[in-house]
Amino acid sequence: MRVLALKTLLSAKLFEEKLIFIDTEALEHPKTQLLQAIVEPYGIDKLCFLTPTETDGNFKLAASNLKNVNLKQPQEFNVSDMLLADYIFVTKQGIAELEQII
Repeated sequence: MRVLALKTLLSAKLFEEKLIFIDTEALEHPKTQLLQAIVEPYGIDKLCFLTPTETDGNFKLAASNLKNVNLKQPQEFNVSDMLLADYIFVTKQGIAELEQII
């Protein structure tokens, strides 16, 4: 049931153009201001980032100060996270690890 729900919601987000694929979450510097500039076009929308198990430390530090950004690793990613998020950003490595878990 859980797997079917994840697949259905991912498909729905893709259809709504609210599922965004990115190469990597890595940032050069652990600056919140840098990440804020990247996510600024999305305004106050709730953003969920599906990152690999070994998430970039700079990205973690930068995202920790943003209230509308939520980081999830594949083993933590669930249906409620997808329902609460307006947009879901998925890294290549993150989706690959999620596929292995599913």
